[in-house]
Amino acid sequence: MITCEVMLPVSTSWIIISVVYASNDEVERRLLWKEIKEMSVDSRVVGKPWLVQGDFNQTLNPHEHSIYAAQKLDSRMMEFRTSLHDADISDLTCKGETFTWWNKSSSRPVAKKLDRALINEHWMNLFPASYAIFGEPDFSDHASCGVVLDHGSTHQKRPFKFFNFLLQNKELLPIIADHWFSCSIFGSAMFRVSRKLKLLKNIIRKFSKQNFSGIEKRTEEAHERLLLTQGRVLADPSTENAQKNWGVLAAAEEAFLCQKSRVTWLKEGDSNSAYFHRVAAGRKVINHIHFLVDENGERIETDQGIREHCVEHFQNFLGGEESQKMFIQEDIDLLLPYRCSDVQKSFLQADFSSEDIKTAFFELPRNKTSGPDGYSAEFFTGCWIIVGPEVTEAVKEFFSSGKLLRQWNSTTLVLIPKISNASSTSDFRPISCLNTVYKVISKLLVSRLQTVLLDIISPSQSAFMPGRLLAENVLLATEIVHGYNWRNIEPRGMLKVDLRKAFDSVRWDFITATLKAIGMPTCFVNWIDQCISTASFSVSVNGNSGGFFKSTKGLRQGDPLSPYLFVLAMEVFSKLLQSRFDAGYIHYHPRTAELNISHLMFADDVMVFFDGGTSSLHGIAETLDDFASWSGLRMNKDKTQLFHAGVTQNEASAFGDYGFTIGSLPICYLGLPLMHRKLKTIEYEPLMDKLRGRFKSWAAKTLSFAGRAQLIASVISGTVNFWISTFMLPKGCIRKIESLCARFLWTGTIDSSRGAKVAWSTVCLPKSEGGLGLRRFADWNKTLCLRFIWLLFSGKDTLWSSWHKHHYIQDASFWSIKENVRASASWNSILKLRGIARQFLITMTGNGQTTSFWFDWWTPLGPLLEVIGDQGPRNLRIPINAKVSEVCASGSWNLSQPRSDFEVALHIHLTTIPVPAASMRDDYYGWMVNKEICVGYDAYKTWEVMRPRSEVKQWSSSVWFKGAVPKHAFNMWISQLDRLPTRARLASWGIIQHADCCFCGREVETRDHLFVRCPFSKLIWSSALQKINPRPRHFQNWSEILSWTRNDSNRAPTLLRKIVAQAVVYHIWRQRNNIIHNGCNIPQETISKAIYREIINTITARRKRRRFNGLMTLWLR
Repeated sequence: MITCEVMLPVSTSWIIISVVYASNDEVERRLLWKEIKEMSVDSRVVGKPWLVQGDFNQTLNPHEHSIYAAQKLDSRMMEFRTSLHDADISDLTCKGETFTWWNKSSSRPVAKKLDRALINEHWMNLFPASYAIFGEPDFSDHASCGVVLDHGSTHQKRPFKFFNFLLQNKELLPIIADHWFSCSIFGSAMFRVSRKLKLLKNIIRKFSKQNFSGIEKRTEEAHERLLLTQGRVLADPSTENAQKNWGVLAAAEEAFLCQKSRVTWLKEGDSNSAYFHRVAAGRKVINHIHFLVDENGERIETDQGIREHCVEHFQNFLGGEESQKMFIQEDIDLLLPYRCSDVQKSFLQADFSSEDIKTAFFELPRNKTSGPDGYSAEFFTGCWIIVGPEVTEAVKEFFSSGKLLRQWNSTTLVLIPKISNASSTSDFRPISCLNTVYKVISKLLVSRLQTVLLDIISPSQSAFMPGRLLAENVLLATEIVHGYNWRNIEPRGMLKVDLRKAFDSVRWDFITATLKAIGMPTCFVNWIDQCISTASFSVSVNGNSGGFFKSTKGLRQGDPLSPYLFVLAMEVFSKLLQSRFDAGYIHYHPRTAELNISHLMFADDVMVFFDGGTSSLHGIAETLDDFASWSGLRMNKDKTQLFHAGVTQNEASAFGDYGFTIGSLPICYLGLPLMHRKLKTIEYEPLMDKLRGRFKSWAAKTLSFAGRAQLIASVISGTVNFWISTFMLPKGCIRKIESLCARFLWTGTIDSSRGAKVAWSTVCLPKSEGGLGLRRFADWNKTLCLRFIWLLFSGKDTLWSSWHKHHYIQDASFWSIKENVRASASWNSILKLRGIARQFLITMTGNGQTTSFWFDWWTPLGPLLEVIGDQGPRNLRIPINAKVSEVCASGSWNLSQPRSDFEVALHIHLTTIPVPAASMRDDYYGWMVNKEICVGYDAYKTWEVMRPRSEVKQWSSSVWFKGAVPKHAFNMWISQLDRLPTRARLASWGIIQHADCCFCGREVETRDHLFVRCPFSKLIWSSALQKINPRPRHFQNWSEILSWTRNDSNRAPTLLRKIVAQAVVYHIWRQRNNIIHNGCNIPQETISKAIYREIINTITARRKRRRFNGLMTLWLR
């Protein structure tokens, strides 16, 4: 590696560039990794922009190999990853070739990504628009690589955007009120609101510039002034103004960065500004379009050229000339038999109340991108007392007039890359950013449309329908393709249909025709027509918008209405396809024929199952063409895949005439693997890769411990839940996931297994029981999959439950079915959960026709087979699969003579239970947890019963409380568990020889000595406690500290005691580490002052919380 320092002609900053040519030898490469890590902490590099570029002769991920399926994450990749993590460098955004090296073999070509351009955070801050471009190899076996520092964009005035942190300044609302009420504007209510909002933009811009321009720099300067003031007069309340000024700016900075980052899972107020900053910077880099390649292969590099090219593309696509209508209303009327009732019609066209409109505003998701007018949902809710009445009047005006102001329905298209190295317009997904007021109108319409859709949409569709699970689609598809790899199988086929730009292509007149077909009121149809047909578009490229055009088709991705209207449109296809099956043009798949299941759909993801014959495939293709001519939704043949099994060679050859790609299992279906056999370890790699990507993201390195715990609890758990709510993951896979979580939690990286201070089983206990409140994935996996057993008994005849009852259960009892090697792995895994489900599932017996006499829990005794034993059916001469209704006749129990005392007792017990009769209601099942019957299936309550438990810890309230400083609380938690690496513990592990206290050197450094008995610590405690304790207080052991925090008094309330205790413990431990690791011996007085300041900062940051009222007075007294 050669490293040089460079001064660019156009810059006043020195930058560091390192050029790498790595060895082919693994051992020699390790020396390079070590050199990179050492260079990252070299004084000549620290704090400067650093670029490391060249041939590393090592891939970083398995997918950086052209034969991806054969690759695994090996030790060489892990070592490379670790070195880059330790050096805090990551890939610069790159364009061009994905692979940068190939072996130049024509018979067995292999390509890899061996060349990279890596940067540190300082480089990203100085050159935010820089990128690497990998070109053609030419004569070499490696791609050329160049780094572009600035693509030459010119600064343009950015469109208005309301930043939510402005609402934290109390001076803003009076200014808004003054200008809002002083404007005299005439016209419709919608026009008046639109005009006032437009005039208000300059006022808000001016206010923001005066108070918060350059907020990150101003926050840093304010903090420096605060420290300087505190340093001069530590105890003088005159620091209050500096403190307040810094607090306001710091909170505003965090809120500003949070809004830019679009992070919704992490709370503001936990000092996560560094994380928000990195996410925001990362988003900007990823979404930045450096250049595009047009249809002729020409590169467009200027911002204006890129913007004009994008506008032209989307204007031609969305606003092109509308094709001729190819359907008649009567055809759709015949296909959709459902008609809205008079009651439903009245509900759909009823007036919306002021409260309905206000609730819609306040229920909008927070921290979302605003529309073209720049106003966020937070603006309207924060200023509701001012703008609310007129905005409400304007929304009502739309519903009364049936006309929508076009400005309200303007849309900004934001382009999100679908792939890395995106370079053409087709590589980007257009997301519609809508004005907040329009989103409220759309949301109000959705609230009513949803009420009728469940009755209209057929069971084969599960997207956006409450109570229908994506997992059911995946598992049913898994059952249908099960055995596709078997020999001598009956012919069968499956067509996985890809619809070309589905949401953007659907015809508006087709949408309104479907609404009319189901009998929706004319005014409701008109409201929706206004929403979808009056939209106008501009395209945002690198933060600047261009173009203004109207569309002639399509549903906007980002509009609350779009998913539901699309599902309704696809229902026409569902009914059309089913009619072709019913007419015999298409024949059923052998595993779906008896239940007439022809297809499964999840939004635009369509799977059609058929008998494997060419005539059936012809019928499917014809149906797709007919539907395309009606709706505008056309099949993309290049991406549509055909799967078949058991067909003859002639049939297989005939399939080629249709132009479909012949697919092979497994494939990815709805984000999960669709398998014809049991999942192998390699099939779980996409999940592991996604988790590794989350953990190793550049921004995640800056998270505090509390932030890392929150990342695991929300983002990571959400990713894992997507899988474990469908499949029972192997124990080995779950162990790997939990290992990654534990490593990240304790070290901030997944590349080191050292540093875990507390067992993962303890971490996953609730906080009240001594843990962190995370969940064990194995227990949660079982809990989520128990839902499938509930579906079999709940009475909801979904396609999944109906299919399994028909094929696997039939006339037998679910509880008596044996696992079968010919059955699918998913079904066998569900059967393994029966022992757990039995304790929750109870029967409410009515007519007794579905309740199993032996297996179901229909008497207070529990399942009778468990009470009497396996000999029960034989002794009582009642068949094992008998229903309760079969054991009674003529209003009494029909039992044979008892042969034992136990059977006599059973006879007597049954006489206390009402005898079922045909005239009684149907049997039904309930999910009972802790003797309470849940409303449906309750995963959380079920998990609470199933999870490992520990005794409630009295000390937990001293560690975890609202308002605790996260890093202090974590340190207190570790201290309470006595898991800090004190010198006594290090000596017991043989790591060090001497365990003397680093402060006093007199005694062994145990937890109790370090924090309680050491003279140095006593002085710190004394200094802190004298602020709130009138009499000197000396603790004798750790337990006394916790006991003291739980006591309460007017002078020292419990909350203040906890804050003080945690701050003292944290700073003692921090100073202990300073001495050991840095040789820095800070005087006790300095530490006490730092504690004093930190408690002031803690109370100030939480001053708006009711529980913190008065704490500052008590502390400063």
